Amino acid sequence: MNILHIDSCALGDHATSRQTTAAAIAALVAENAQATVLYRDLAASPLSHASGPLLQAISQRWDAGIPMNAELRAEALQSASLLQEFHDADVIVLGAPMHNFSVPSTLKAWMDRLLELQRTAASEPRRAARLLLVTSGCGVSGVGASEELMRNHEQQLTAAFQYLGVSRVDVVRDLADVQQVLAPQRAA
Repeated sequence: MNILHIDSCALGDHATSRQTTAAAIAALVAENAQATVLYRDLAASPLSHASGPLLQAISQRWDAGIPMNAELRAEALQSASLLQEFHDADVIVLGAPMHNFSVPSTLKAWMDRLLELQRTAASEPRRAARLLLVTSGCGVSGVGASEELMRNHEQQLTAAFQYLGVSRVDVVRDLADVQQVLAPQRAA
């Protein structure tokens, strides 16, 4: 089993999403000793945000009037590598907290690259994977509909990852949810 573990919360190891993704990884590895885990911390090692030239390069819509430099070429290669990591995973454990009513910008930068590359490769078969989508946050005072905000956050992320070929999305908000979501797997 190949597991891709992504954290994106900038608040450090005490953040709820990071604690929950760590617990999910521990439970998955305990169930499968042969599991390999690839860890990517988008807050500690952020990707650059997708510029127009980068989007053109990775989507194969390059404007010959824009010079292709080494930095842009490296960004395009890194983007392809990120998509390969994603496609190689059997399970993706993704920490996607709500930050200022959206995902952290570092997670958005990662997703922009995957979604643009997937659009280009839309005719290629997508590998079915499972996503444990760890959400947290939305502790915004003065907003009465925080549960509705979280559901919207989770629905948008679910739609994006279904577009990327994820066949099963399990939303996990806390440590108790990890046990509940993984319990049926243990029974099987």
